[in-house]
Amino acid sequence: MLQGTLLNLAFPSGFTLFMSFRNMTLRSLPTAALFALLCLPIYVSAQELSANEEERLEALARSSSEVYTPQSNVTVGFRILTSGPNIRFGKLGAVPVNTTIAPASDGAAKRVYNNGAVGLDGVRDDETFTTTTDLGGGRYQTSINGALAGPDAVLGTADDIMTNTIVGNFLKYATGLTRNWSYGSPTQAALKPGYIAFSSYSATSDGGFRDAKQGVNGGVEIQYARRLGKIAKRTEWSVTTGISLNDINSKVSGDVRSTLHTYTDFYSLNGLPAPVTSLTDTYTAPKLIDFINPAGDLVTLGLESTTPLSAVPVGSLSTSSALVGGATVNGNWQVKGAYFMVKVGPSLRTQLTDRLGLTASLGLAGAYAGTNYSATESFKSPEVETEVSITEVSATSKFLSGLYADLNLEWLANERTGLFGGITAQKFDGYDQTVGARTARIDLGSTVGIRGGISVKF
Repeated sequence: MLQGTLLNLAFPSGFTLFMSFRNMTLRSLPTAALFALLCLPIYVSAQELSANEEERLEALARSSSEVYTPQSNVTVGFRILTSGPNIRFGKLGAVPVNTTIAPASDGAAKRVYNNGAVGLDGVRDDETFTTTTDLGGGRYQTSINGALAGPDAVLGTADDIMTNTIVGNFLKYATGLTRNWSYGSPTQAALKPGYIAFSSYSATSDGGFRDAKQGVNGGVEIQYARRLGKIAKRTEWSVTTGISLNDINSKVSGDVRSTLHTYTDFYSLNGLPAPVTSLTDTYTAPKLIDFINPAGDLVTLGLESTTPLSAVPVGSLSTSSALVGGATVNGNWQVKGAYFMVKVGPSLRTQLTDRLGLTASLGLAGAYAGTNYSATESFKSPEVETEVSITEVSATSKFLSGLYADLNLEWLANERTGLFGGITAQKFDGYDQTVGARTARIDLGSTVGIRGGISVKF
């Protein structure tokens, strides 16, 4: 008799564990078939759920891929412009006086001219020595006193014989006169007889100018673009900003005509003849020559032949003149520096193929320029043809506004990095810089060029 139920599948009492396999299989078939029919809907449903889950995961993966699409792009590279700034150097040929000449009202002073100098004078040390003798007539002599004479002479005894050897014959100091002066040409004595003329020269511009244009100009650039969205299936737009650095270096040299200014002072010779020996001689005082002393000895540079000159110019005789085009000024002029360009604007990018893309950008730009302006100018003074020269340098900085445009072709090596190349254009204003009386107009102007480098997306 069975003691189990449908829910209680216990075997009948007295059931033999080791029943035959044939008897067990036949009795179990109806139950197994029923169980399979009951599980079939569950299995089919599980298969449908598995397929739906797989589709859901694939959709989620696609969605995640879209979420992590790179939104930023950084490019680093070079840019080469076809030309640098155009520069006009103006008001060239301005060479001021080298030194300021003290007026006659200042009395005796050191005055340096382009063709000579007049210095201060005073009593010399040897004029006060005990071995110095006043010869009268504005001269004095020096001697060496105290040498023993004779092989048996003994200092301080009756046999002591002292010698007095003359070693110099010089011009004494006289108030209002100077023994320290020089000139560069005998023509300075011929300009006004009885006087020596000393002149100071300078030049002012007659409007001379030179133009310089910088050639091919290289620089570096870094740029950042932020993706804002798509406007078509294969086209997106971004906002772009960047900074670049280019140099400024233009120079020119040559001659310009300028107005020659001449200032002349006259110093009296006080009735003495001018110390002129030939038309090519210069003269520098004190003037010393060799002579033979009374003992018959040759004294080197022991006799002074200086012609004294008035220490102060005659104020009423001083002149100033100007000769237009009278000076030919040779010069070298240079503007050197650099400028940073900052740009910002929208950009459009079209994906041409899986790896090639085309990007165009247009916007506002600003340039911060800093430059040094150096000028070296010189001319030959009349008469002695000594060089009158000057070198001056100034520095300035300016901010300029402008526009830019870029067109680039990009090749993607992978999803993150690539190479790019293209063309660039820019337009800026100019600015002025001065050094001394000279000017320079520095015009960055309009220029085009090429650019290239690497790009990184993130």
